[in-house]
Amino acid sequence: MVVGASMIASEPVDYFKRRRTAARYNRQFPSSGMPSAEGYAMTTPDSLPRTDEVIEVCRRLFEPKRAAIEAVTLTGKEARRQARKKQGFLKSMLDDEDLRANPCLVDFALSDPLLSLVTNYLGTVPTLTRIDLVYSVPRADPGEHISSQLFHCDPEGLRQAKMFLNVFDVEEPQGPFMFIPASKSERLMAEIRKERRQAGQADEIRVSDDAVATHGGLDMVQRLVGPPGSAAIVDTSRCLHAGSRVQPGTFRLCLHIQYCTTPEPANVFDGARFENDPVRRLAVKRLTPTNAPFARAAQRSTTSMGMS
Repeated sequence: MVVGASMIASEPVDYFKRRRTAARYNRQFPSSGMPSAEGYAMTTPDSLPRTDEVIEVCRRLFEPKRAAIEAVTLTGKEARRQARKKQGFLKSMLDDEDLRANPCLVDFALSDPLLSLVTNYLGTVPTLTRIDLVYSVPRADPGEHISSQLFHCDPEGLRQAKMFLNVFDVEEPQGPFMFIPASKSERLMAEIRKERRQAGQADEIRVSDDAVATHGGLDMVQRLVGPPGSAAIVDTSRCLHAGSRVQPGTFRLCLHIQYCTTPEPANVFDGARFENDPVRRLAVKRLTPTNAPFARAAQRSTTSMGMS
């Protein structure tokens, strides 16, 4: 509740404007596809507009960037250091220039069928924070899970929505994105925190598979497997999630879109394109922390952002 109160206090005009605008927009485009209790929605390749075009653009951007990554050979101490970090198995591939050159990616993120799903769930017009291609590769020791390969909830705000869209076929060897619905995650985390307190242990962000299994959580896991265009939109602040457990000889590529209700590190979008569109103008407006609690929250997000 502290972050929510800070948001209202720091930018009250923006906060209420976003909620009023969302209320009007949601009446025009009602959606119950992302229930509040569960905090997620699954979509099929044919359920969102221009998915085929988006996949084609993603693949075209991916090939030269993948070649550039693979052309860099790390050895010795640096190779060992990278192997212990998330950047060793999870690569962020797009920048603002890529998005300006390929506006169809932004248009897809702001299309009514997708954006209304998010605004009806959040009850506000969020900030479109990031659009990225996330390239997951095997670790040197694929049986050892680290960082976002372990179950966790993201630190950004109280609620958010992240879309993960498969650009190629994804099955178990490709290390699919996986999550536990919000209602079950909240119960499970309450039990784990109680157990940790009773044992005098620190309340870690990451949760091992063993801990999840002990509380019956592995039976609740949803996996984003399927053909190109299959996707999940998940509130990763509420749903325990993990991913990128890629097996040797394969890889995973996801289009990653993030919508946040709090100020977070963000792409810079071409806002002039949406000057006459009150909903999308707010969605691409970058929020700036104006008080200390918000600044600290944004800084935590910068250092611990997870893409799974």
